[in-house]
Amino acid sequence: MPTFKEIFFNISTPVAAVSSLRFLRAVTGIRRIVPVYHAVADEVPGYLRYLYRVQNTREFIKDLDGLLKYFKPVDLHELVDRHGSGKKKEEPVCHLTFDDGLKEFHEIVAPILLKKGIPATCFLNNAFIDNHDMLFRLKASLLIDHLHKQGPASSAWINFHDWVQKYHYGNTYYRKLLLSLKVNDTVKIDELASMLEISFPEFLKKYRPYMTSTMIRELIDKGFTFGAHTFSHVDFRDLDEKEQLEEIKKSIDDLEQRFDLKYRIFAFPFTDFGIKASLFRKLTDEAICSLTFGCAGIKKDMNPISIQRIPIESFTGGMKSILKKEYLYNTLLQMTGMGKMKR
Repeated sequence: MPTFKEIFFNISTPVAAVSSLRFLRAVTGIRRIVPVYHAVADEVPGYLRYLYRVQNTREFIKDLDGLLKYFKPVDLHELVDRHGSGKKKEEPVCHLTFDDGLKEFHEIVAPILLKKGIPATCFLNNAFIDNHDMLFRLKASLLIDHLHKQGPASSAWINFHDWVQKYHYGNTYYRKLLLSLKVNDTVKIDELASMLEISFPEFLKKYRPYMTSTMIRELIDKGFTFGAHTFSHVDFRDLDEKEQLEEIKKSIDDLEQRFDLKYRIFAFPFTDFGIKASLFRKLTDEAICSLTFGCAGIKKDMNPISIQRIPIESFTGGMKSILKKEYLYNTLLQMTGMGKMKR
């Protein structure tokens, strides 16, 4: 079932088309934006195909060109400075971010950004660096891709239905079922992969979907910045506050030591909705983290170290259209007293 925001985005298309982005920006007063992507690819790999809308290089370059007409790109350090300055009137700026540390960031995205002189930050899952393991959702997408290519009477589908029956999943559509699985279902996902004669260790060795430590160091030398995204992309809604704090600290500490990072930043996996103000206070008081990132779109956050990002891959229409709809949606939220992320 679509969310209210998704419904709003669909019905606001005609209004967005005739609206001025500069005017909407002025109305909301929000002049710093942080878009977030995962990957860019001209041929979308099976492990990403069913997770989100992956842009091709042409679409991505068009997005960047549109973005540069309205916002000045800044690096992480300037973003941190501006975020803490409290200045009301400043030039509109943006900072690009990418989640999960996928190899497409090194192979496709970084060369484009370097050519255009655009800085960016990539958030890493420690356990996936060097392709030692992979996110359960990438596994699910890979299994969907495999089943999609098989005939209905194939042994793969027979084995899939046996697996469904074993765990009493009923008649749920296979894509919806596999994408609904959680990190706690990893054993079940691995079991299904074995039944389908898919070896995730062999896949990781052959296709290497994540960046290596060497790639990351190379990009650091070229000016890109990196942050933590938890060790294995856990869902914070399944953790208590003590576990959340430990996960953030462990993830940041490990990256700091591995890559000699001089800054401590963190992006919440999935969402930071429901994260309590007390956790942010501990992050600040214990100097664990100087800045965190969520994915609530163009929205102010009551917490001084939190920045909300715009999930570009969640919507269609291109950067300019998405930004207009985000600003329109934020205008509506402000009118109803919901324009700020509360904790």
